[in-house]
Amino acid sequence: MCCNDRTGGCQKPENLKDKPETCSPEQVRQCHGEVKEHPCTAPRDE
Repeated sequence: MCCNDRTGGCQKPENLKDKPETCSPEQVRQCHGEVKEHPCTAPRDE
């Protein structure tokens, strides 16, 4: 499942404390490594 799936799923739900939009940069690094944008909040291509 992709983070930005329509169901609001997250790739690492066990690390999610609130919503993907509220993750700190450190949380994003822990879950996704060094990325420019948080994959969980990136717009989905359709």
